[in-house]
Amino acid sequence: MPKIALLDSAVSDQIAAGEVVERPSSVVKELVENALDAGAAQVRVEVEEAGRGLIRVADDGEGMDVEDLILSVRRHATSKIREASDLNGLVSFGFRGEALPSIASVSLMRLVTRARGSVQAWGLDVEGGHVGAPGPQGRSEGTTVEVRRLFYNTPARLKFLKSDATETGRIQTDVGQMALAHPGVAFHLELAGRTALDLPAAAGNGGAERLRQLWGGSLSGAALPVDHAENGVRVHGWVAPPQLSRGQRSGQWLYVNGRVVEHRQLGFHLSQAFGSLLPHGRHAVAALFVDVPGEELDVNVHPAKREVRFRHESQVLDCLRHAVTAALRAANLYAGIDLAASAGPRTPDAPYRTPTFSGAGAFGEAAPLVPRTAETAQPSHSQASPWTLPVSAPARQDWPVPLAQLHRSYLLCQDSKGLVVVDQHAAHERVLYERQLKSWAGHAVKSQRLLLPQRVQVNAAQAARLESFIAPLAELGLDLESVGGGLFFVSSLPEFMKHVQAQALVQDLLEAPGEAQPPSGDPAEDFRRAAAAQLACKAAIKAGDSMVWEGMQQLMADLAACEIPWSCPHGRPPLVHLSLIELEKYFQRR
Repeated sequence: MPKIALLDSAVSDQIAAGEVVERPSSVVKELVENALDAGAAQVRVEVEEAGRGLIRVADDGEGMDVEDLILSVRRHATSKIREASDLNGLVSFGFRGEALPSIASVSLMRLVTRARGSVQAWGLDVEGGHVGAPGPQGRSEGTTVEVRRLFYNTPARLKFLKSDATETGRIQTDVGQMALAHPGVAFHLELAGRTALDLPAAAGNGGAERLRQLWGGSLSGAALPVDHAENGVRVHGWVAPPQLSRGQRSGQWLYVNGRVVEHRQLGFHLSQAFGSLLPHGRHAVAALFVDVPGEELDVNVHPAKREVRFRHESQVLDCLRHAVTAALRAANLYAGIDLAASAGPRTPDAPYRTPTFSGAGAFGEAAPLVPRTAETAQPSHSQASPWTLPVSAPARQDWPVPLAQLHRSYLLCQDSKGLVVVDQHAAHERVLYERQLKSWAGHAVKSQRLLLPQRVQVNAAQAARLESFIAPLAELGLDLESVGGGLFFVSSLPEFMKHVQAQALVQDLLEAPGEAQPPSGDPAEDFRRAAAAQLACKAAIKAGDSMVWEGMQQLMADLAACEIPWSCPHGRPPLVHLSLIELEKYFQRR
């Protein structure tokens, strides 16, 4: 007797349904996409019991006649394509002819539809994949699909559904994402008798108004517009500024040719565009539409149609990254250093006094422990100053002007809009970090040789890793020599580093996670940037280091000259702003 047997059609349909119908939101997505393909101007979605009890989607689209109604619940029956070549340049959401029969195989489904121009509507019931006979019904033009008792005949799938709150939340998100891509269509979503979304059709393009309806006035008002095209690819939409980032990627709505997609590389390059503006573990909030020629896109990757492939993926990813970077730059939120542009002839730096933390240096004496007393908050310009070099003028308009140092850790500054508090360590760290990378790009790194090389001992695993990064460290001005057995000697350090213990420095470099920016794919480049951040951190002014007024002015001028003054290399903000309006509210003047 043979071991191999053909599966019953009902069983095979339920197996296939597992790829298309993962959860209630999958049903909603497929039915709403069908409504949009039918040219609906209004889509109404009703959900009960988080989709387990009822999902009803009604539209005013073109509807179906009785022959199409019967065919619509048969597998691989579709009106979207006729041959394989039709997949090139596909503009519809559906095309596989699997959604309705898959849903019908795991539920009790009822369809009622009336074709445009027809005087008769028709209804059809399907129970667990068993199709009934069509019959006359009453309905206006369009289609209504009711799905009851979802997964009633696949209890294993039913057990794996999440809580009602999670499932309804996913439904609301999916409907919202589709509504943003179609602002000219009215959407109404009702969850357990409660209106969750009521989105009237927006006049004209209406994308910004639809975004406000979905994201709220505060977030949508802060969102930065994105619109950039290159190599036949266009990326447009919105990104929120980094201070509105989230701990999860749920705020990233990505579309390709109007289709909601899940594409890891698109999300990855979105993070790369933000660079060190986002602290480690934070994710940008964005709604971005990628438009590519139809023949450059493969949507036939997965039955759920959330995954796509690009013929020239690198061009699409580059366009997305450049689009977001341009939007951040336009808002004075610079997303990265263009090393290629920085590699030209090097111009002399502005007069700058390297901080010294011992003796009578320009930044005064270092304090190992910062006493939080009134004395540490006295205006710095009331102290005698050893400053002898001219102070550079800031390179930015309305840049904060220093007034005093607070507790030897923060600079109190003002601009035309209010009070600015500056973290002196984070600010100086940014200055040194950018100088290193720019000097490296211009092949102009300056180092100082040590009179006596410093000895560094590491374990075998660390030694192997350290040896692979000797060259990138040398490019940053730190020369290491291995003599075997995990023993290294540091013979030179970057010019701006003084009084640094080599053992502690190398240990920090070995542990540098490179978390300020997402990985570039080049381990040497990632390590170089992480190392530059660590070197800058070690050499920068510390909390507890007192500064004279001229030193504060020079630090703020140097920060103004940075390409990314709004973030330290580790993603922390160097500046915090308190507006005059906020101050007036605190003092009850408003």
